[in-house]
Amino acid sequence: MSTGPEHRLDHVGIVVPSLDDAIEFFAEHLGARVEFLMDPFEDPTGAAPARLGAAHGRSFALGMLRLGNARLELLQWWPPHDAPASPADGVGGVHVAVEVADVPAALARLRAVPGVRVLGEPATFRGGQTPNLVNAFVTTPWGLLVELLTWLGPDETDV
Repeated sequence: MSTGPEHRLDHVGIVVPSLDDAIEFFAEHLGARVEFLMDPFEDPTGAAPARLGAAHGRSFALGMLRLGNARLELLQWWPPHDAPASPADGVGGVHVAVEVADVPAALARLRAVPGVRVLGEPATFRGGQTPNLVNAFVTTPWGLLVELLTWLGPDETDV
């Protein structure tokens, strides 16, 4: 399989419980900007939800956000009252990594956001697979794990 310039990460999709709240969080606190919004979409045939791995009868809305050179797709699903969520349309995601200029400063800003939980202080890695990486983790008000990171130059000091 080729991994040349024709291959690149386009976006990360995450299901959120409230599209409006998630967009506000990423825009206000992490500098994302909205590229486009898609109004709630209902497909009476069920083909669109099934193509996305969701159960028949679901409807969804989405927002595509730009975070620097990366894109983040946020989806909110509405299931029928009698149908459990499937793995594709249940709230979740492993984590989103957001590169910031200053991890301690970003962490300080996020500490003041209601519902955000800081999971530890910044760590600086000097060796191994991620030399010069500084990172810290927080959870959003709805529980998504967000990694804040920056890459230090070889002559920069630890944070």
